[in-house]
Amino acid sequence: MSDFIIRPLVAADIDKIKKLHARLVPVNYPPSFFLHLLIQDSHSSLIALDPSTDEPVAWVSASLHKSNNHLIGSLEPHIQLLTLGVLPEYQHRGLAKRLVWEVIASLHDNPSVPVPPVYTHVCTTNTPAQAFYESIGMRFLPGSNPSGAPYVAKNLYKYPPAWARKANHEENKLFESRDAYVLVGKVTV
Repeated sequence: MSDFIIRPLVAADIDKIKKLHARLVPVNYPPSFFLHLLIQDSHSSLIALDPSTDEPVAWVSASLHKSNNHLIGSLEPHIQLLTLGVLPEYQHRGLAKRLVWEVIASLHDNPSVPVPPVYTHVCTTNTPAQAFYESIGMRFLPGSNPSGAPYVAKNLYKYPPAWARKANHEENKLFESRDAYVLVGKVTV
């Protein structure tokens, strides 16, 4: 297969990306979320197309925050990875890593300044995603408890659809919890 085509999200892509998102991630974002990806300068969203079909097979979205974020304890700018998804048949080909690197580069265009910290939320039961983010340099944000357990954002996912709770689908076990870990780190672009 030829290399994937990666390009910015455009308005004509929104319906396909919403369907792809609904298939892979059990978070029901409102239509305004996708519109904000298009119109806000602090946001970036990229899609990956299969060159043989010209259909989207993956996407990533992120936002640049220039103010203090008390959650990750940084007074400096930081990038939040908002969404990332790759169809199962296209996984394990480096596509997610490439999308993350390219979305960070699209938000950080000053090579004289270090890339800011990157953070994201990951469902506590989604161990493959946790391992992916660790592989690109992100680590669990430590909690404040004496046990050293990671910080857990409780009830972050408020819209798990019924398919996410069906025990007979292995991939749905990735989203059994409404809670999320926060992963943060320096990701090299």
